[in-house]
Amino acid sequence: MTEIMTTKCVLEGNLRNLFAVLMSLCDSDTKNQVESSPEYKALEMTLDSRGHLSVIKRLIYTGGTKNLNAGHNKPKYGKFYLGNGK
Repeated sequence: MTEIMTTKCVLEGNLRNLFAVLMSLCDSDTKNQVESSPEYKALEMTLDSRGHLSVIKRLIYTGGTKNLNAGHNKPKYGKFYLGNGK
């Protein structure tokens, strides 16, 4: 039983460290946008690093709320866009 508790504590510590590393890699503008996003508090409480990465990805690829780079960051196969092609 103590081994399970130790493993759980180590996992939680690793998730906290990963969350901190992800935030440290962001520049100050991105960090502020991530922290002001509506889902940030829930992601921080649950230590959801995949959700945190999806918020960062959405902000980076869409230029935040301005949609600056949305057309340039869609996955492509050859000449054709996946999805609706916008």
